[in-house]
Amino acid sequence: MVWRYTMEVTLSEFYNMFSDVLIALIIIFALIFVFVKFRLNLKFLRKTLIFSERHQKAIVVLFFVLLFILIVGFGILKFAILNLDKSTTVFVDEKILIIEIDDYWNIDETSEYFERYGYTMERYRSVSNVIDKYGFTATLGLTPQIFVEELRENYPLEEDEEMIIYLNELEEKGYELAMHGYNHCRNTNYCPKYEEVWYNVLGGKMELQNLFGDNFMTYFPPGNTWTTEQYENVKKAGFLMIGNTHVPKAYFDGDVIIAPKGYDPIYHYGWYTLDFRHTPYSEWIDEYKDTNLFILQLHANTFDSQEKLDDLDKFLAHVKQDNAKVMTYREFYEYIMEKRKSEGKSLTGQAILEVN
Repeated sequence: MVWRYTMEVTLSEFYNMFSDVLIALIIIFALIFVFVKFRLNLKFLRKTLIFSERHQKAIVVLFFVLLFILIVGFGILKFAILNLDKSTTVFVDEKILIIEIDDYWNIDETSEYFERYGYTMERYRSVSNVIDKYGFTATLGLTPQIFVEELRENYPLEEDEEMIIYLNELEEKGYELAMHGYNHCRNTNYCPKYEEVWYNVLGGKMELQNLFGDNFMTYFPPGNTWTTEQYENVKKAGFLMIGNTHVPKAYFDGDVIIAPKGYDPIYHYGWYTLDFRHTPYSEWIDEYKDTNLFILQLHANTFDSQEKLDDLDKFLAHVKQDNAKVMTYREFYEYIMEKRKSEGKSLTGQAILEVN
């Protein structure tokens, strides 16, 4: 009988894993080289010392050659890593803002629980009204179900008629509707792996598409939390734009674009104390200036004062004056793919490691 173990890793993961092995080997061989070259007298290695003294010249040459080969190999590997990073990086050569607003779900049947945390239509509309003022649009994160821990029950979005009407209104204005998980539950006791399993990823997408009659192509996870299983199932389900990942910049993964986590102005999220503190808009502008692709991640329920709405207003006024392009995730994907037509594809390869 032959036992077979298959492990699938991305090229970047393979390169980085292999580079760690090379570093370890370089250190080991360097220590052996020093030990033999300078005849370090260690009692517990006396037998090795006697052998090395008899063959010192040959051993020194051997380990010098091995060290040289390993160092050259490490350099080649690092070059390959840099080349892979360059070939899969999404290059953005002009100022682009993506506004992402999370947490759109059934707030009608769950108002007894969620209203005190700011999940009201008034709060949602107050944020979208500021965005509408400048003619901008945003990507909205929807969940087809919402899980209420106190009741241990899911409530479907389709049962909230007012929310559905509101979301359709925004979509008509150019807003994008995206999937933000299945039921926004990360409680391992009540709903273990609800956000990871294939059935919920695909089933949730189908629920949303049937509800709004539109193709959902963007996904970002609840709680900004990822697992490998979830990421692979999200790609398998046909999502082409994946936001709020833990990469430092936007990358291609085949025909999929993965974007970094957005800038969230909430610096203190006191859920149970209803204490949601925002950074001042001046800090938003500083963050915005640091990169061509700036993703602003908002939660409408935390805009609980006029001061916070004014900060959003002043920030968007700055963006308008700066003549930046404001896009949804979908529009950004189409914009980048259009640019790639004449440049060829950049693919993240897969290395399949098999051990028999």
